[in-house]
Amino acid sequence: WLAVTDVTPEHDAAVAATGKAYAAFNGNPAIITEARDLLAHEKELTPLNVRQLKQLLLNAAEGPMTNPDLVAKRVEAETKQASILNSFEFKLDGQKITANEIDNKLQKSTDLEERKAVWEASKESGPALKPNLVVLRDLRNGVAREMKYPDYFSLEVAGYGMTTDEMLKMLDDWMATLRPLYLQLHTWAKYKLAEKYHQPVPQKIPAHWINNRWAQEWPDLVEAANIDKYFEGHSADWIIKTAEQFYTSLGFSPLPESFWKKSDLYPLPPDSKRKKNTHASCWHIDLENDIRSLQSIEPNARWFFTAHHELGHGYYFKAYTRPEVPYLLRTGAAPGFHEGVGELISLASSQVPYLQSRGILPKDFKPDMNAFLLDDALARAIPFIYFSCGTMPHWEADIYAHNLPADQWNARWWKYVSDMQGIEPPSPRGEEWCDAATKTHINDTPAYYYNYAFATVFKFQLHDYIARKILHQPPQSCNYADNKEVGTWLNNILKKGSTEDWRKVLKEATGEDISTRAMADYFKPLQSWLEEQNKGRQIGWE
Repeated sequence: WLAVTDVTPEHDAAVAATGKAYAAFNGNPAIITEARDLLAHEKELTPLNVRQLKQLLLNAAEGPMTNPDLVAKRVEAETKQASILNSFEFKLDGQKITANEIDNKLQKSTDLEERKAVWEASKESGPALKPNLVVLRDLRNGVAREMKYPDYFSLEVAGYGMTTDEMLKMLDDWMATLRPLYLQLHTWAKYKLAEKYHQPVPQKIPAHWINNRWAQEWPDLVEAANIDKYFEGHSADWIIKTAEQFYTSLGFSPLPESFWKKSDLYPLPPDSKRKKNTHASCWHIDLENDIRSLQSIEPNARWFFTAHHELGHGYYFKAYTRPEVPYLLRTGAAPGFHEGVGELISLASSQVPYLQSRGILPKDFKPDMNAFLLDDALARAIPFIYFSCGTMPHWEADIYAHNLPADQWNARWWKYVSDMQGIEPPSPRGEEWCDAATKTHINDTPAYYYNYAFATVFKFQLHDYIARKILHQPPQSCNYADNKEVGTWLNNILKKGSTEDWRKVLKEATGEDISTRAMADYFKPLQSWLEEQNKGRQIGWE
């Protein structure tokens, strides 16, 4: 916490030292042996004991001290990679340019030559990161094998009780169900972008046309959905207090006093000597009542939704902090549950009736529903699925589970971007580049990105149930606030932590298995509208 709220080399060093101690504690060979011995008698144990022992082994797998040399090499390589990643200096026309400036230029520039140069500059870090990523691939796989997993990807998906093949099949099924909608969106977007840049309509969308370095989201294509002006005149403090009121109106208790004392919620003044991490997060410091959030809240729509999202984690922590949930199981029912709950509340907080009930949007505000759904689909949901279910996990499964040779990494990356996302690079991308490595998670949160896909699908499934079955309102325009039944239903999911299998938790709550049905239904009105807009156009890129 100190290291993210006060960034100094000393605090970073303390985190590294603590990380080593923590890995040694979790990866203690005696614990691994004893947990395995006990699990050999699984039938004689309670389900709660079995879940805790399995969690112990998953925790140990990040740094099993049965092979301390291997773990030390991995920690060293991870630290080196983080250092290359964080200190890399991007250059544009020989001048230094920050990642934020790259993003800003991609957001604002309408000059395609400039956009191409900026996009290419954003990929310069790949060659610097690749050599050590090859080393890390082998070390991560080595650590996984130490714990009897075939490879690192298999170890990571074990958090869902699934194999690599099962996970990839689930992700492929989700993409297949949403494909008709994606093809309509892709077609609409490329016509819109071709018009914006005065270019002929392409088959695949050139990557530098999109306002995101990886084309994982397609923001800023819908003017009518921007509601920032309605937040003018509100304070940052009002934003976070309104977010808390959302939860208390559902029947949850207020956040503890310590949350307000210990959190770091607002941007630092420009002349501040202190530096803080600007990535929003929520922390369960002691697995008890010390819950804090790191944000940099400003009065605009993005921070309004983010504040609601982050408190979703906080209320999840609060719900499972109770004697019936052992410390080891004070976490989400599956790795994607926590993010899914935050995303659910972010979606709820963006609903027009809720914004009206809180006096943000005027009562007579008439939303252009197609514009709102289009913006939601483009900037947050549908292209994101094809990146988080498609390109990212398939490429990582190839390098970890299938040991893809390093001289094929870039070709494979672009094969997935091209086939799954319908995006092409603005210039040839040979093996001298490693464009996958320019995505932070590939380096520091490997074999993880499908969790965001899971969270997205899960969010729509819970939202669909709340809107239709509890509120009896349309999912595209509903208001959770002040409904205690919603709070009770949600709390029944949250308070379990990880004490039960995630499939059982979801099925009992919604009556359904995980699927994209609810997500497809949410965007059905949009799909009909897009089919109308795209009449006479060639759909897709084949």
